[in-house]
Amino acid sequence: MLIKPLINYALLSLLAITGVSAQDAEHALAKVHYTFTHVNDSTQREKFLRDEVVTYLGTTGSYYTSYSKTRAQEEINEQMKDPGFDGILNITRNTTGIPQSYLFAKEDLKEIVTIGGDNFMLDVDYPVLDWTVSEETKTIGGYSCQKATVAYKGRDYSAWFASELPFSSGPWKFHGLPGLILEVVDAKKDVQWLYAGFDKQDNGSVALAAPENAKPSTQKEVQKLQEAFHANPQAYMEAKGRIRVGAGSTPTAGTGRATMTIRSSSSAAGGSSTSTLDANRIKSINIKSAENYSPSKNTNNPIELIL
Repeated sequence: MLIKPLINYALLSLLAITGVSAQDAEHALAKVHYTFTHVNDSTQREKFLRDEVVTYLGTTGSYYTSYSKTRAQEEINEQMKDPGFDGILNITRNTTGIPQSYLFAKEDLKEIVTIGGDNFMLDVDYPVLDWTVSEETKTIGGYSCQKATVAYKGRDYSAWFASELPFSSGPWKFHGLPGLILEVVDAKKDVQWLYAGFDKQDNGSVALAAPENAKPSTQKEVQKLQEAFHANPQAYMEAKGRIRVGAGSTPTAGTGRATMTIRSSSSAAGGSSTSTLDANRIKSINIKSAENYSPSKNTNNPIELIL
């Protein structure tokens, strides 16, 4: 009997991350973490989406992406390293990983959309933000921050930036202030990025570049693939070869050794690595949502109200 395809699918849906090319690319000097929340369903404001996101920061560029799958990988690795691991993986979901990443390189912006482990790269308009900087200040994470406001894509945002952190970047598409943006909140508090930590990158291992396998695409093509994936995720991943057994054997019940090879990135935005999980050690996967996290699946309040 082949290894359980549903176990494979569950793991791959959690860990399908691909690294990015480090060739000829700027490397991150630091990264900033945010807690991102989005009231995507205006009829159920208490059931908002949440994610841990991160922006990798360079001298001239930045890379914004979800950090949730990195956290899930860390959790799985810790469980499987435990000498008492009994074959049962327990995964608690308290975030929903955003499928879009954004790469700023000078005055160019690329959107990378991940669908079932496949990456697609889109050219998008470079956001020109007409910031108004005020004299209002407050402290965030020990940093003295100054307030700035901007109207963008149908929303009015307030941002707080720290001049002592010399990066003209922030979360999502926000950029262009004389200091790192640590917080952004829209006027209705439907969309928020709240500061959750700042770390220096000392080893230069994170490249600010598009994923190695990112396929240039169009919005229409990506939308069609997203619809196919959401209609039947397992069939999509099987068709793309994302669910497979390790090379060299066809395992049967009680014999052989089934493995899964997962392309992953050690820091979500650069320096690819390969992680091999011994699927024979996994008897079952229990995935549940945290008690305080039950987001609505309906989206009638997108981030960009004006396209």
